[in-house]
Amino acid sequence: MKKILILSAIFFLCLGTVASFAQNNEKAPTPEEMAQRDTKALAKKLNLNDSQEFYVDSILTVNYVGVMAALEDLQHSGMQDPENYRRVNEQWQQKTMNAMKKVLDEQQYIMYLRHIGKGKDYKKGKDGKWYLKSELKKQNKNSQ
Repeated sequence: MKKILILSAIFFLCLGTVASFAQNNEKAPTPEEMAQRDTKALAKKLNLNDSQEFYVDSILTVNYVGVMAALEDLQHSGMQDPENYRRVNEQWQQKTMNAMKKVLDEQQYIMYLRHIGKGKDYKKGKDGKWYLKSELKKQNKNSQ
């Protein structure tokens, strides 16, 4: 089962979360709470050290708050075209990916990409490390 980071579909998740919490009269999680939850999951999955965990939490918190504010602005302006919401979501996801690339080492970043559903071009090699599929094919041809 693939896990997808909340940012990949934050708009749809937020709508679903808000609707379900409204029906249950419970409080919807804040962007900060979502970031904290996702940071814990990433820390475990990517084996982050303490400073990486701090930066990942900061990145996710700032970007989750930013994307929520941007989506609320679209909603308040009366925007109804889903394409605009998708574009805003993709911009914030790209900002998150760029920031994560600076904090994570190469293998952690590849695992992060796979975690959010963007790392389909990577495959694990015999040594347990992740490689671009094209590089892996070249390695296999050269070793034969």
